[in-house]
Amino acid sequence: MISAAVVLLSIGLLCARRIDTALQICAVQALLAAMSLGVTPVAIVAFALNGVALPVLIAWMDNPATLTVRGNAALSWIVVLAMLVVFGLAFGGVIAIGVSVVALGLLLIVVRLHDLAPAIGLLSSQNGLVLIVGAQSDLPLTTMLVTAMPLTAALVLAERWVRR
Repeated sequence: MISAAVVLLSIGLLCARRIDTALQICAVQALLAAMSLGVTPVAIVAFALNGVALPVLIAWMDNPATLTVRGNAALSWIVVLAMLVVFGLAFGGVIAIGVSVVALGLLLIVVRLHDLAPAIGLLSSQNGLVLIVGAQSDLPLTTMLVTAMPLTAALVLAERWVRR
């Protein structure tokens, strides 16, 4: 149930037209993905970084508020539907939903024309990775902690800050 809400929020993220709305969706998505880990220190770290710290840093950046669509919107939705079907057939279960969230986050980078679209898309993809880790029961703590760290999204945000 939680994983289905996370993938629906990914689709909602593709529909978001404003940065603040996209960041709120990412924060809720991070909360739900962290809940899939249960009440653990890894879940707290994942939510603190993916749901609070990075969205606040992205909101702090001085940017235009509107996320404009690049290219054909109908083609983007066909790609979304095809990805969901293919990943559902290939993986199945929560892992398929997590892989779908990762792919939808990467698709956000492609379809949105904004300086912060890569950071937001990678943050959403990071939430998908947390969801995948939550589906695995036998991972060591170090692997779970590394997956909870949004390093790529943070590096993209740092690069954007240096360029401004």
